[in-house]
Amino acid sequence: MAPAAWIGRLTGDHVGFALASLEFIAFGAASAALVVVVARRLGAGWRAATAGGLFYAAWFLSVRAEYVSRLEPLGNFLLLCGLVGYVGIGGRRSTRSAVLCGAGLGAAASVKIWYVVPLAVVLCFLLARRLPREAGRALLGAVASVVLICGPFFALAPSSMWRMVVSEQLGRGQANPFRALVLLERLPSGLSWQTAYLLDAVLVIAVAVLVAVAWRAPVVRLPTALLLAGVGLLIAAPSWFLFYADYLTPAAALCVATGAAALAVARREANWAGVRASAVAGALVVALALVGTANALWYRPGKTSAALPATDLASAVTNMRCVTSDSPMALIGLNVLDRNLANGCPSWVDVTGRSYASDMNVVGQDGRPVPRLDNPRWQRALRAYLLSGDAVIIMRAKDAGIGSATWDAIRGGDVLARDGTRVIYGGQDRGSLHPVRS
Repeated sequence: MAPAAWIGRLTGDHVGFALASLEFIAFGAASAALVVVVARRLGAGWRAATAGGLFYAAWFLSVRAEYVSRLEPLGNFLLLCGLVGYVGIGGRRSTRSAVLCGAGLGAAASVKIWYVVPLAVVLCFLLARRLPREAGRALLGAVASVVLICGPFFALAPSSMWRMVVSEQLGRGQANPFRALVLLERLPSGLSWQTAYLLDAVLVIAVAVLVAVAWRAPVVRLPTALLLAGVGLLIAAPSWFLFYADYLTPAAALCVATGAAALAVARREANWAGVRASAVAGALVVALALVGTANALWYRPGKTSAALPATDLASAVTNMRCVTSDSPMALIGLNVLDRNLANGCPSWVDVTGRSYASDMNVVGQDGRPVPRLDNPRWQRALRAYLLSGDAVIIMRAKDAGIGSATWDAIRGGDVLARDGTRVIYGGQDRGSLHPVRS
């Protein structure tokens, strides 16, 4: 994000944010190309490998996730860089490839801890191939990558890093609609029981087909192991958002590529009728998965918040030193995020994430954490932060859990600007607004 931040400082928050989005779109494009490279080196032909790359580029979950600066696009790119190293192990540059493999997978795990799972799968495959030295070099490369990336932050602020990266993440509530859907515990909004049973049936059939193909075709084994391990992690995760599913896209794309390659081999070696039946069955499974998930999860028209107009609202905070919000997107839209940071203003980059901190935890009589809306400790902290600036704008009131008393305190300030959807209120110092320092 540093290049986008530097350019944003020289130009404006809008340009910096646009550049950041383009960077991560480029990561997605590079990942699609790397799928082709990895699939080719695993033994897939050009057509099969290209099918895998096109799957990565066009799969609606990756399209939905990889247009903005999230963890998954960068993590997937680094994962595939590591897999490029893995498929080079056994060649003339085996040592270098093993180190590259570990370094890429370790860097991915530094972006998001979930990528430790692919690292473990790859190390197990190296040991299964009776390559203990290469497995050791890959492990050393992963450790070195994590130390180089995370070590400086831990050295400078060990307690803060442990709290933010580990303890606050473990404090997340168990709200995983994907697990609930797979285990048929309850239905996410917008799904019927018929659709839930259909999706579960498709998932079971797809797993069975993958395992059967991987048993007969070695080229499919690593992608299948990566995909199944990733699905298991998504089911076990404490929380789940739709874009988390992009974590599976590299493995899924490689399964498409290597599965197509295995099908081509089977067509040459077996009778055409059996291969055709398998192809039809696979196509039906894919079609059901696409239709079912797309119908349930695709973008749906509904009430959306209006974009922040730079001229109408931004002009109202031009001369203010500090502006607060429950979302950094509002600060970017008003072109005040960089100014806030330069002025040393209080900044909760992830306001809802702050609620997972141990000092915000309040447990009810039933032993469960009290929701944000009813948590007095959270309401006091949130109110103090939002009213600490000269102006405040709210974007995600429901997600942030803004209670009625907090809302009353926010609305107690003067209305500085309004665009019909969003309102900018005066901050804590109601009488005098501090101008920007020259």
